Amino acid sequence: MSLSSPPRPPPSTKLNTADLPTLTTYPTTTFSEKTSALRLVADSIAQQRQSASFALITHPYPLSALILLLGILSQYLDYATFATTAGGVVMILLLGVRMVTGGYISLAETINFAWLEGSPAALRGGKKGSGHGRSPSGGSAASGNVDPAPLATKPNSSNNPNHNAPGRRSRNNSNSSTRSGGGGGGGGGNSSGGDTKDVENIVIVSKWGADEIIGALVLRLSRKDQKAVVRAWTVKLRYRGKGVGRGLLEEGVRVACAERGCTRVEFDRGHANSHKVLPEAFNKGFERRERRAKGMLTEVLKEQGVGR
Repeated sequence: MSLSSPPRPPPSTKLNTADLPTLTTYPTTTFSEKTSALRLVADSIAQQRQSASFALITHPYPLSALILLLGILSQYLDYATFATTAGGVVMILLLGVRMVTGGYISLAETINFAWLEGSPAALRGGKKGSGHGRSPSGGSAASGNVDPAPLATKPNSSNNPNHNAPGRRSRNNSNSSTRSGGGGGGGGGNSSGGDTKDVENIVIVSKWGADEIIGALVLRLSRKDQKAVVRAWTVKLRYRGKGVGRGLLEEGVRVACAERGCTRVEFDRGHANSHKVLPEAFNKGFERRERRAKGMLTEVLKEQGVGR
C-alpha cells in the first residue's frame, strides 16, 4: 500500500475576463467627462516641457558649450574650487532651462471651455512656434498637473445644444473592438467669426472601466466644408503604446465621416500640441511625433475608405 498522496491537478490558468474592466471609446456630452478630457489635453501640453528640457540639455550646442566652459575653469582652479564652481554652473544651467521651457505651462493653462468653443488661435496668444498666452481665468500647471479651476466653468448653454446619448464602442484588452451602439453627439460650438450652425465641436474620450478617462480627442467639424480637424489628441502616459490613441482616431473618423458626412479629416495646423517655445533646432523630437501622428491618421483614413 502506497503512503504517498495522489497527485494534485495543475492550477487553472484560465483568466476570467468578465472581471476585467473594459475600454470604451465614444463621443461624450457630459460636462464632467469633457472637463476630464480637457484636463488630459492640458497635462499633455505641460508634459512637453520635460521633452523640451531634455532636448535642450542634450543638444550638442549647449552641451559642447558647457563642456568647454568646465574645461577652461579646470585649468585655473584647484580641485575643490572647481567642483564647487562646476556645481554652481550646472545649477544655473538647469534653472535657465526651467525658465526657457516655462512657456508650456502657460500654454497648458489656456485649455478650457473657452478654448473648446472658441478659435484655435486663442491658444497661441501670438505666432505659432514663438508665442504663448495665459488664460484669463488663471490656474497652475506646475509639475505637469493643471489646476482644474480654469475648467470648472460650464460652457454657454446657447452654444451647446443637447444631443442624444452617444453610442459607445467597446475595446477588449487585446485591442479588438466591436461597436455596441450607433449615433453620436458632441457639444456644439462657435468659431471665431463663423456660424454656430455650421461648426460643431466634438469631444471623444476613452474610458478604462467605469470612471477613468485615459484618452481624449477633440474634433471641430465644418458642415459647409465637409471637413473635420483634430484640435487635440492625447492619452495618459502609462496607457500609451497600447492602441488607445489609434482607437480614438478610428472613432473620430467614424463619427466625422460616417455620421456627420465629412469627406476630409486632418490635424489642425494649430492643434493643442503644435506650439513650440524653443527655436526650431531643438524641436526635432516634436517633429518626429507629428509625423507619426499624421501617418497613423492616414492609415486610419485608408482603412475606413475616406479620402483626405
